[in-house]
Amino acid sequence: MCHNLSSMKIVDISKNKNGYLIKLENDRSFTILESIKDEFNLYINKDIEESTISKIKNETKIQKFFELCQKRLTLSNYSPNKMKEFLYKKGVSKKETERIIKKLEKYSLLNEDEIINNVISYCDAKHYGYNRIISMLKQREISEQKLNKLKYNLNREEKEAILQRKILEKKHKNKNTKNLKNSIYSSLIRYGFSEEIASVNSSLVHNSTINELNMLKLEYHKLFSSYSRKLHDKDLINKITNKLISKGYSYSDIKKVMEEVINEMD
Repeated sequence: MCHNLSSMKIVDISKNKNGYLIKLENDRSFTILESIKDEFNLYINKDIEESTISKIKNETKIQKFFELCQKRLTLSNYSPNKMKEFLYKKGVSKKETERIIKKLEKYSLLNEDEIINNVISYCDAKHYGYNRIISMLKQREISEQKLNKLKYNLNREEKEAILQRKILEKKHKNKNTKNLKNSIYSSLIRYGFSEEIASVNSSLVHNSTINELNMLKLEYHKLFSSYSRKLHDKDLINKITNKLISKGYSYSDIKKVMEEVINEMD
């Protein structure tokens, strides 16, 4: 029997897969986590008020989402803003979300500095530029205050761009000079370097004349084999020439290769 209208007695406490099932004398029941049971010192025959029950349920909800956040943090780094967005999508109120975030920060589980260091280390290993670092941190919703503290280091950018250019030169070594320059410029921009640094590095690229002419000759033979079935004489030469120009080869080099091929056939 209740002692007053606002309180009731706990008649049973039993463990289940989600924590503990609390049964009250009016056939009401609810499940709580073990930490909540200990926090509120719940035991059989204890009188509990309605307001306390509401508080217990709310604390259970907070704790469940706190543990869910802990689990998420074992899989990936989260900034406070990104974690808030995750909780809002789960239907957690703004007030409850703020409490969960504060609890996570209390235990140093949301550490923007650690996320920043991890991203910078990753970009250093990949030889990426400053803009790529900032872009990745914004994707992780790092605060503007933290982003503003990351200073642009010109020496680092120039050094990383040179390393990246050398990697790209090897990767695209079979391209002619014009296309090689374009590929390196666009790649450096994509990897987070400024237009100025990308332009300077791409301008330094130049395939050797011998390699360039060898690639041009190979392209010429491929096109000749393809177009000679339908075209002949001047039409064939014009078609091949225009195609090679569109691929970035100079007219003077094309003319030189055509003359070599004709001399080889004679």
